[in-house]
Amino acid sequence: MLYFHRERLVFLEVPKTGSSAVAHALRGFATIEVHDPPHLRHMNIGTFNARARNHLKTAFPWQVETAAVMREPVDRLVSWYRYLQRPPVPGAPDSTTGMEFADFVAAVLADDPRFEGIGRQDRFLMDHHDRPQVTHVFQYDRQDILAAFLTDRFAMPISFSRVNVSRAAPVEVPDELRDKVARARPREAALWRQVSARGHLHSPGV
Repeated sequence: MLYFHRERLVFLEVPKTGSSAVAHALRGFATIEVHDPPHLRHMNIGTFNARARNHLKTAFPWQVETAAVMREPVDRLVSWYRYLQRPPVPGAPDSTTGMEFADFVAAVLADDPRFEGIGRQDRFLMDHHDRPQVTHVFQYDRQDILAAFLTDRFAMPISFSRVNVSRAAPVEVPDELRDKVARARPREAALWRQVSARGHLHSPGV
């Protein structure tokens, strides 16, 4: 999580959405940066609203906007699958070494405790009434839109480098598997449709 005082903006880092590259590009401008422990670095909007927003409001008496990136749900699972194959922990309980991607997806959808840290983007970005709670949600594969937004907000050119990239093992994803994930997680699928319709979902006032 990064807070930018002059820009009145908070960037929330959704895991496996390229947030490390955005944070790397903006790190030198952050007034407050939370990078450890991981559960606070990757705090969701509910945690931010419950714990951090009031502290910021006490110190800086104005409304801040929030921003985050969302990735197509199955592509995000592919990224997690690759990441969990990394050395040096091939024998760790959450390692996907030797596991088929379809079996990994089935385990995630079944809430297998080995993969509880993966989380869901709808729970990260929305409230319990299916309403987006992040002011600006950007489509992962439309980084040009995010870069243009940040360039305007920071009044200087902003670009991203590849950071913390999982090794590119080929993973084939049949359409039936994407449909299965969408049926199992309709809230996340619906949010993705809203974000990907234009590459930027703007929810004023949240």
